[in-house]
Amino acid sequence: MRNVPDLRKGVRMRSGMLLVLFLLAAASGAVVLAQGEGKYGGIDNCKMCHPDILSDWSKTLHARSFDLLVNVGQEKNAECLPCHTTGYGKGGFVDEATTPGLKGTTCEACHGPGADHADHMGDKTKIQRAPSGQVCADCHQQNNIHSVPKK
Repeated sequence: MRNVPDLRKGVRMRSGMLLVLFLLAAASGAVVLAQGEGKYGGIDNCKMCHPDILSDWSKTLHARSFDLLVNVGQEKNAECLPCHTTGYGKGGFVDEATTPGLKGTTCEACHGPGADHADHMGDKTKIQRAPSGQVCADCHQQNNIHSVPKK
């Protein structure tokens, strides 16, 4: 396993650092309460423990999915945002200025809201480790979804 912290060492220090980072994220608007589904932490939350996975993700189309909307002037289109952002309509992404850590198809788009996972020192019961195929299909199996009218 990559980047799994050893929870037996430095628990106090890590939990203190996580608390500070979480409070900073909350103050910046990166953390939004979801409606009965946990809290979204944003991409910086994931990066703390999984930097190599985040580096790999940053090279994918999922990382740039919101930018694709911007390129065609659809970044405010409510029909596009559920697939091109993280948690839109579920207490996550609001807009680029308010929740920049949730733009694009981030970790939490597939694995679910992850703030509780990070707050509990990587507790694996607080995140969907292996999302079902339905999570992918929700966006990738929609028919005629990209027939967006031109500006």
